[in-house]
Amino acid sequence: MNSGKRKQRKFSPEFKLNVVLEGYATGNWSATAERHGLHITQVRVWKKQLLKDGARTFLPKRKKMTVEQRKIEELEKIIGRVTIENELLKKTQEILS
Repeated sequence: MNSGKRKQRKFSPEFKLNVVLEGYATGNWSATAERHGLHITQVRVWKKQLLKDGARTFLPKRKKMTVEQRKIEELEKIIGRVTIENELLKKTQEILS
């Protein structure tokens, strides 16, 4: 008998990042979610996490990191944020042109 519970699916960090980046690239979040068999709410959660914490959000957790590793992560976060901002500005410019 089916108890009505759904099995929780696990997604790799790379998958999550790729879905969010695809959403930004296409500008159609609903279609991106549907294409990957996801609910739009889940994609929005991942998008929000990416904007808040950068790409490190989707990286496996590390226990101990050196100062250099932390600096690299911080720089990658900044690069990710700037890349997203750049894409949004490009799309805005296309719309306004």
